[in-house]
Amino acid sequence: MPAIAALAAGLLIDGSVRTEARGGTSVGGEDPSSAGISLDVQARTSNADGALRFGLSPSAVLAQGRQVFVRGFGEAELRFGRRAWVRLRQALGYGSVDLSPVATVVAPAAGPVPVQSPPGSRFVSLEESNTSLDVDATASRRLRIGGSAAWVVSGGADAEARTSLPLTRGPLLRAHLDWAATRLDMLGLELSARDQRYSNELHQRATVASLTAAWRMRTGRGTELSLSLGPGIGRAEQDDQPATTVAYAVGTADLRATPWRDLSATLGASIEPLGDPLSGEIVERGSVRAAAVWDRHRGVSVAARLNASVALTSGTGATAPRSGDVYLQGELSATVPLSARSNLAVGARGAFLSRPLLNQPEDQWVAFLSYVAQLPLLR
Repeated sequence: MPAIAALAAGLLIDGSVRTEARGGTSVGGEDPSSAGISLDVQARTSNADGALRFGLSPSAVLAQGRQVFVRGFGEAELRFGRRAWVRLRQALGYGSVDLSPVATVVAPAAGPVPVQSPPGSRFVSLEESNTSLDVDATASRRLRIGGSAAWVVSGGADAEARTSLPLTRGPLLRAHLDWAATRLDMLGLELSARDQRYSNELHQRATVASLTAAWRMRTGRGTELSLSLGPGIGRAEQDDQPATTVAYAVGTADLRATPWRDLSATLGASIEPLGDPLSGEIVERGSVRAAAVWDRHRGVSVAARLNASVALTSGTGATAPRSGDVYLQGELSATVPLSARSNLAVGARGAFLSRPLLNQPEDQWVAFLSYVAQLPLLR
C-alpha cells in the first residue's frame, strides 16, 4: 500500500490536440480532401522501484462520413536497482483508419505498415493488439543484454475489411547484445523472429528470422553512423501447397548529422524480407528514407521528408507486390510557433505508386494546414 500511495502522489498527466484540414485534386475518383482531429492523453508515475504509464489516443476524420479510431495502452515497469528492468505492456486499437498515403497517418501500430493502401479501400475497419514483455540488463560496465517477446494482432476488424486488409496474428521475438567497444563505438548482435498467420482465403503463414551484427559509431559532434548486416531466412506456407524456404540478405545503414547549429538531417537505407500485409506473401524490400529539419528555435522551422520503397522479389497473388514496384511518399512543411505550447503548420504531401491496384490513383497531392497544442493536465 505505501508503494501504491507513493506512485499515486507522483502522477503526471499530459495531453495534446492536433487538428488538420487538407485538400487536393480528385484523381481517379479518389478525393483526398478531409478534416481531422486527434487527442493524445498520457499519464505516468514512477518511483525508485518502477513506473506505470497509460495512454489514450482517439482520432476522427471527416471524409466519406465520420471515421473514428481509438488507440490506448497500459504499461508497468519493474526496476532492479540501476542494472535491470522488466516491462509489461498492453496496447489496443479499434476503429476506422484512413490508409491514404497522404493522410495524417494513424497507421497500424501492432503490425507492418502497408507500403500502399488496400485496393479500393481508403478507410478500413481496423483492430490491433500488442501484448509484450521486455527485459533489459546491464551485465557489466560495457555489456548490455536484452530481449522482448510479443503477441501481435493487426488487420481488418470484420469480414468485409479483411478482404482488403487481412487480419494477421502471431509472435514476435527479439534478443540483443550491445558492447561498448570504445567511448565512440558500440558493437551489437541481434536475433529476431516473427511468425504471422493471415486470415485470407489461402490461410497463408509467413515466418521470417534474421541474425545481424551492428556497429554504431559517433564520427563527430552531432554525427552518428549505424550499420547492420546479416543473413535472414523466410518460410512461406499456404493451403494445399508445399512450404517454401528462402534465404535473404538483411541490412541497414543510417546516418544522423547536425552539420550546422540549426540544421539536422537523417539518411537511411535498408533491405529485409517482410510478410506483405495485403497478400500474406514474403517479399524482400529495399527502402530509402531521408529527412531534414531547419529550426531556428522560437522561430519558423522547415522540415522535409521522403520515404521510398522498391520490391526486390515478386509474389504470386493478385495483390502481391511485383519485383520493381516502387512506392514514394514525401512531405514539405513550415511550422510557426504561436506560443510556448502551440504551433501552426502549413505544407504539402505527395505519394506515388508505380503499379496502382484497383481504384487507386497513381499519384496524389494535397496541401494541409494543422494546429497542435500541448495540454499539461495534471502536475
